[in-house]
Amino acid sequence: MKLRIANRAIGGECPCFIVAEAGVNHNGSPECAGALIDMAAKCHVDAIKFQRRNVDSILTRAELDTPYVNERSFGATYEAHRRALELPAGAWPALKERAEKRGLLFFATPYDIGSADFLADLGVPAVKVASCDVTNTPLLDHVARMGVPVILSTGMSEEDEIDHAVRTVWRHTHDLVLMNCVSAYPAAHAELNLRYMRRLSKRFATLVGHSGHEEGIATSIAAVALGASVVERHLTLDRAAKGPDHAASLEPEGLRHLVRDIRDVEAAMKEHPKRVLDSEKPIRARLAKSLVTARPIGAGDVIERSSLCLKSPGTGLSPLLMDRVIGHHATRAIPADVLLRDDMFR
Repeated sequence: MKLRIANRAIGGECPCFIVAEAGVNHNGSPECAGALIDMAAKCHVDAIKFQRRNVDSILTRAELDTPYVNERSFGATYEAHRRALELPAGAWPALKERAEKRGLLFFATPYDIGSADFLADLGVPAVKVASCDVTNTPLLDHVARMGVPVILSTGMSEEDEIDHAVRTVWRHTHDLVLMNCVSAYPAAHAELNLRYMRRLSKRFATLVGHSGHEEGIATSIAAVALGASVVERHLTLDRAAKGPDHAASLEPEGLRHLVRDIRDVEAAMKEHPKRVLDSEKPIRARLAKSLVTARPIGAGDVIERSSLCLKSPGTGLSPLLMDRVIGHHATRAIPADVLLRDDMFR
């Protein structure tokens, strides 16, 4: 199973597609969004992803008017808070260009159909659907018709809801990645259910990935070993910053380590026929065992089992040749404790 997002092949033996989720960690600042792009590029991820929403179209008036005063809030009401976290529409083209100049793919999560159209007009090469919209059939149907691959998170969802979402997307495209996800911030390691990726892959014969909100990077690396073709982690410049997602995000050092360790795991998982590697040959020569004389052997004497022992270095005759050597006659007098050679017996 493979698909392409712009010029990047995903799936099969391809490297894991690593996404830095900027989300709303820019706190509504285009300057901060640009800094996140720059940092993501320095961490050598494949893509950076943002979020786009029309606040009025996704929340009831009662929800918008809900008081929202806490240490993470950017306004007295939830509406004020959510609006403060949105990037200005005019900032998006420059941010996309900035990412692409730095070798990153740039895409986003739309939370409504208008935002999906905005991203389509922007020319994003993929679209992500958030876990909260697994049951949002109109949005799923709309993004599936955008002509780009769909990445669908499956947090806070029942399996029958995922089934329905997949069937909805499949009406228009099979370029789909299902992301195992736990929608808790941070997510408990014991709840990550990483092996569920295998069930998703088998059930839908599609690519799978891991969208992580857990602390640390070990489990995201484990997801790659279990078959994740895509890994997404939130990126922040400061985990202590004000805002809803910073605490469940990776700072640049953590993201760099994640990318490094994923690439190391991928290299380690490549399978090849078992053989002595060039890197092992000096150690083998020094430490492996060879046939060695256990006592002096006279010229013409029959070489017996008691005549031989096994010692390092490993540059002499292999111990596996012992049975072929026993019973032969020594061609010369051989001192004790020397490596046996072919010309010493006949």
